[in-house]
Amino acid sequence: MLANLTPLELLVFVPLALILLFVPTIVAYRRKVERLWLVVLVSLVGGTTGLLWFVALYMAMTMRTRTTDVTPPNASGPRIVAEG
Repeated sequence: MLANLTPLELLVFVPLALILLFVPTIVAYRRKVERLWLVVLVSLVGGTTGLLWFVALYMAMTMRTRTTDVTPPNASGPRIVAEG
């Protein structure tokens, strides 16, 4: 099947296949998941099998996201403590 593709068809097929392969990575990046590297690794290693691609997509959609407004524990400055 792939041997019968023309060069023009390959120019369309290869970029679309790469975009499809990286969908879990794009979803995880857009969601700002904590362990983006893990989604990338599972997507790259298992993306060609299909089964692990779905695992990577599931991970990208369900993993915990980073919070951007968290102050690092060693940051100096005033601390606000809730009373109550």
